[in-house]
This record gives sequence, structure tokens and C-alpha cells, in this order.
Amino acid sequence: MQAVVEIDEEMVIILHQRWMPNIAFAKLDEELSFAFLSRPQLHKYFPMRKCLEAVTLNTLLDKDRELHSLFAMEWKNIAYFKSETIGHVMFHAWD
Repeated sequence: MQAVVEIDEEMVIILHQRWMPNIAFAKLDEELSFAFLSRPQLHKYFPMRKCLEAVTLNTLLDKDRELHSLFAMEWKNIAYFKSETIGHVMFHAWD
């Protein structure tokens, strides 16, 4: 789920991950993909959700690959959809 809001004269997308209580903030980039933002001042408005930071969401999946608890089919989907970051997997519902 997502909502587009104007904050300080900037359009920001608030993303809610439907399987886990996570929130992220983003803008659409030129390729119509999410460019994740860090907005710690907004975390107080989501006390029942974990607000994820851009640095986490932009982490490459291949970094520390052995730490991810993903199944072979999930890695196959990641390869098929060319997902590169944690944020792409979490907020692009291809599964």
C-alpha cells in the first residue's frame, strides 16, 4: 500500500509493507522506480510500525548473501525480476 503526501513542499510516497509492519519513504525516480528516502522526523507518526531507512533499503542483496534467509525459489524470482536491493524486494510485490 502507498500514499502520496506533500511534506515541506516535497511530494513523498509513504510505503507500507503489507506482510510485515514496515514503513518506508520514497520518491519516484526517472525510471518510475522508488528512490528511498530517510525521514527520521516522520517516525513519530508511525508508532506501531518500523520505519526503514534508505541506507537499509538500498543495501545490495548480494552483500552478505549468506545472511539472507531466502529460499531457492525466492532467489530465482529475484534474478527474474532483476531485483538488486532489499527495498526492491520488500516494496515491489512480485511474489
